[in-house]
Amino acid sequence: MVEMSDMVAGGYYASTALFGLGGAGFALATRDRLYAYFALHALAVGALALTFPPVSPAADAIAPWHIACRIAAEGLVVATIGLGLGHLLAPRLSGLLRRAIRCVFPIGLMTSASALWFLFNTDATFIYGLVMLGVIVTIGIALTVGIARGYREAIWSAIALAPLLSVGAIAALMEGFALGSMQNYAESILIGFAFELVCISGLLAVRFRATLRERDAAMAEAVAARNASEIDALTGIANRRVFEDDLRKIPHQSYTALAIVDCDHFKLINDQFGHATGDIVLQSIARCLACAPGKAMRIGGEEFAVFLTAPDWQRELESLREAIAHQTRQELARLQISHNVTVSIGAVELLQGRPTEQALMLADKALYRAKRLGRNRLEIQEACRAKRPINPEIACAA
Repeated sequence: MVEMSDMVAGGYYASTALFGLGGAGFALATRDRLYAYFALHALAVGALALTFPPVSPAADAIAPWHIACRIAAEGLVVATIGLGLGHLLAPRLSGLLRRAIRCVFPIGLMTSASALWFLFNTDATFIYGLVMLGVIVTIGIALTVGIARGYREAIWSAIALAPLLSVGAIAALMEGFALGSMQNYAESILIGFAFELVCISGLLAVRFRATLRERDAAMAEAVAARNASEIDALTGIANRRVFEDDLRKIPHQSYTALAIVDCDHFKLINDQFGHATGDIVLQSIARCLACAPGKAMRIGGEEFAVFLTAPDWQRELESLREAIAHQTRQELARLQISHNVTVSIGAVELLQGRPTEQALMLADKALYRAKRLGRNRLEIQEACRAKRPINPEIACAA
């Protein structure tokens, strides 16, 4: 049958290991060193717990090597506390106090490294007691100053460390002034560490939530910035930058045709009905183009581009031209304006092996022909189907 003390000890070791793994996971997720310090601290507390037997024997029954192991573990615990407090408080402190709180970490490391000396000189534990007392006083002063300045981290850390520092101060005083060992020291210090780990993990959970909120806000800002650089502010569809990027990616896309759409006599609309009406016309055209099977972009002024994916893209373009005329007529009718808006469209099939610059040149050529032939029409620039680049000057035109 397992004794209760053994069960408690096993639970303590498992808990500190879980705290350590949790802190390491948060550190990897957020790249925040404070979580890594907490993970090291939890593992150091677990190592310290291993130096205490489940039922503490009499002081004179503790072997010197056991005392040395405890001192080494306590030094590591102090060092990790120094890391965490230095990360939280040192940037907000100044002068001697900042340097003192940053010295807690190296003092803890030196104490841990000097444990072998205590193994051969057990009468020198009073030096260890005085050193720990100095460390505890330094931490207490730093936390007091932090609380006086209203630092939330200092308040929370003081609550978490209060039982631990109290037990440590009593034990350090007794050892420093050769008053003997503190009774029930093992149980008291481990309870203090358990309380501290729970409180600090709560602080880190709050910090983790704040980190997630900051990351989400940063991602939202990044998306907004990307949209601002890729979305046309007036029409809400992609802008010329996206068009140029897609133009370079044509060989790797599933587009079947490229069409350039231009609003006929747009300057007349602006001059006769005002720029606000012109904006409504552009927005109406963009909404129609956005419904096309493919990708629509505004590439400048009253000019749009559409990459089509439909096999019967010629029929789609004719339907788009008619839909634009119908939609804009309805939009203007709501403003009590009687005016027919038309568009001219020049299109070219995207053939394998054709340079992207040539595709744009051929689509522009078809658009110019549509305007020359009276506007409000679709013109398709046919090209000889060849694997090698086509000279647009000798391309076969419809």
